[in-house]
Amino acid sequence: MHGTPLLQAAIDAACGSGALACTLVVGADAAHVLAAVDTRRCRVAINLKWKTGLASSLRCGLRAHAGDDACIIMLGDQPLVTSADLDHLIAVWSGRIYSTASTRRGAAPIVALRAGDVWGAPVLFPRRDFAALLRLTGDAGAKRHAAQHRDRLAFVDARDARAFEDVDTPEDLTRLNGRGTRRTRR
Repeated sequence: MHGTPLLQAAIDAACGSGALACTLVVGADAAHVLAAVDTRRCRVAINLKWKTGLASSLRCGLRAHAGDDACIIMLGDQPLVTSADLDHLIAVWSGRIYSTASTRRGAAPIVALRAGDVWGAPVLFPRRDFAALLRLTGDAGAKRHAAQHRDRLAFVDARDARAFEDVDTPEDLTRLNGRGTRRTRR
């Protein structure tokens, strides 16, 4: 945004958070994408199967964190998601901040970002969900899995009510930079 590559905002949020490790998954035009950003402390995973859908990127990232206790799945096209949002997900998951979902039957919560009635990525998944997420195919995302486990789903409110405004087109970027009308993905 404002002259910075869009993906850099996601990298900066991840690297600025308290997450112990970060992995940037890139697919199409990986060399071009990587040349345009500073990956900071992110390890890079190249998704050679990116044409098979979103789930292939999810699997690629999860494999890099198979031994971790939890993993936050986030997108590269939501520049208003902040490191503070990610830290809030971690705090709820770790029990540093109270959550109803985290106390039910001792189950590790799935923690999702929310802005009003809209929720979704970034979502923190505990390791117990990794196997199910690795079985996703095509364009099936992790939100479907989270929604199927509502009894373990906790929410944190986004710092910015526009956190779910994503950038899919040049017009979206113009709008988000303050020169257009508002559109939010639901």
